[in-house]
Amino acid sequence: MRVLITGVTGFAGSHLAELALVEGAEVHGTVLPGSPPSADLAPLLARTRLHPCDLTEPGAAARVLGEVRPERVFHLAGLSVVGSSWANRAEVLRVNLEAAFHLLEALRELPAPCLLVSSAEVYGLVDEAAQPIPETAPLRPVSPYALSKACQELYATYYALAERLPIVTVRAFNHIGPRQGPGFVSADIARQVAAVEAGQAPPVLAVGNTAARRDFTDVRDMVRAYWLALEKGLPGEVYNAASGTAVTIREVVEIFLSLARVPIEVREDPARFRPVDLPLLLGDAGKLRAATGWAPAIPLRTSLADTLADWCRRV
Repeated sequence: MRVLITGVTGFAGSHLAELALVEGAEVHGTVLPGSPPSADLAPLLARTRLHPCDLTEPGAAARVLGEVRPERVFHLAGLSVVGSSWANRAEVLRVNLEAAFHLLEALRELPAPCLLVSSAEVYGLVDEAAQPIPETAPLRPVSPYALSKACQELYATYYALAERLPIVTVRAFNHIGPRQGPGFVSADIARQVAAVEAGQAPPVLAVGNTAARRDFTDVRDMVRAYWLALEKGLPGEVYNAASGTAVTIREVVEIFLSLARVPIEVREDPARFRPVDLPLLLGDAGKLRAATGWAPAIPLRTSLADTLADWCRRV
């Protein structure tokens, strides 16, 4: 089986590539020209065929599809940091929408089952009484990133219904683990702790809104959800991928402090607060579980320990 993963050198993309290889697939992936992958991905990329491609360029996606002729496509490429999306709103919307459009247009000519990875951020502010959030909840994005993902979903709906393309959408709730880059809460905390342990920073941890509650899933569990959703999900359908349990960012901080080898003081940093923050984001993944049997297996503490170990290697 030939698999194409857009954004294969990214956080989730690299873990999905590892899973696809375990499943016996021939793995191809797009990478943005001029963006060399990190050295620690070398063993993985030695087993993956890379295709330099800017998906926002007309014809680029069609060229790659023509070269690969994939039997499954996973669309993970794009800009994904919520916190910085206000300052970069034009670029976030341009990149995420143009990439999705050109890929879906290319799939019109060379059809293959495609998974579009969306985000739980599309739900926006949801009353706590209405959570865990089901797929039937209305989309009310409150960040430019969430807006871009909601628009991508509209594209996917059109191409599934009007063009009859076999597209499945997964709304991923927060996922964490090794290889996650800066701009995400657990990675940012792990990076700071690793820098303190290495003597590169004073023993102070800067945090934003620690009262917010999030539904965290290990990225290695999350990519299994992607794989199973495309394998067993129904074209045109949307599935939540979530653990079904919410924890406060404060609890995440406390786990990291317990893992740290040195004492660290926690200080609130106003610069780390978002213009609009969601007090609770908790998902109902019952639909995905019923369709595929998927359930997360990796405990939160293991995910955070692996994230910290990864950042200790980096710093």
